[in-house]
Amino acid sequence: MCVGVRGVMQIFADLSGCPREVPGCIDPPLARERPWAKAGTPQRPPVAHFHHRVLPIPPYNSFPMKLDRRIYTGILVARELTKNPENFASAREIAEKLGLPEIPVRQALVRLRRAGILQAEKGRQGGYRLAKPPEKIPLLSVLRALTDGDPVLGLFSERGRRGKPYTPDKKDPTAGLWERLEREFWKSMEEKTLADLR
Repeated sequence: MCVGVRGVMQIFADLSGCPREVPGCIDPPLARERPWAKAGTPQRPPVAHFHHRVLPIPPYNSFPMKLDRRIYTGILVARELTKNPENFASAREIAEKLGLPEIPVRQALVRLRRAGILQAEKGRQGGYRLAKPPEKIPLLSVLRALTDGDPVLGLFSERGRRGKPYTPDKKDPTAGLWERLEREFWKSMEEKTLADLR
């Protein structure tokens, strides 16, 4: 189940007794403990209450996902081909529709064709099209085709990397957490298909 930021705030509010109509307000129990704090007083920035603990809610764009440009281009190309899955489209046509350079688009098409995701046809009326219906092409297979193998899931600082990335081993106390998160991510990619990109 996916719950947005507002949904999380409401869950915390319900648990703490905070009025539903006022997100980020001071809950009544806390107001009784502190006479100067009037119940229902709006607070800034928005906060969520959980057992009298104030938890800051991060903004929506706090953790934007970073994608390899080659992977992102390939995803856009595959998505464009889902619009007319039975028709052939040339690399130039796809590049013009996406507003991208033709060379990276052509490279993505070649990788997807080699993986059996696309069919290619030569000639003036030829081009590329999906080899299967979009509903039968898992996103994970598209990612593997675009990365020439299993893609790597990583967490990096916005300020850039320094040195080699650290890979937790079995002895690391946090290894179990990262393994579970990674399995859930790849499972989601396997369950999602190109049809979900429409």
